[in-house]
Amino acid sequence: MKYAKLIGMGFFVAGIILLIAYGLYEGFRNISLEDIDIIVSISILVILLGLVILFISILFEQKEGKKKLKQDIKKEDLEP
Repeated sequence: MKYAKLIGMGFFVAGIILLIAYGLYEGFRNISLEDIDIIVSISILVILLGLVILFISILFEQKEGKKKLKQDIKKEDLEP
């Protein structure tokens, strides 16, 4: 039953990712550079920059969490 939930969640997430990717593909395919308004282009750049910053900050937080977890485990193992 545990594997069925993981497989179901995997298909669900994959479907959402495929729909988003297809929407982005169709959106960029139909837009020429001359038709893009300056506000829209700046907004897209800001959104992409925000996503990159969020992704990098999550990676650093996970890295720090793993270091702290390793230190806590070592302290627990040393105690009787």
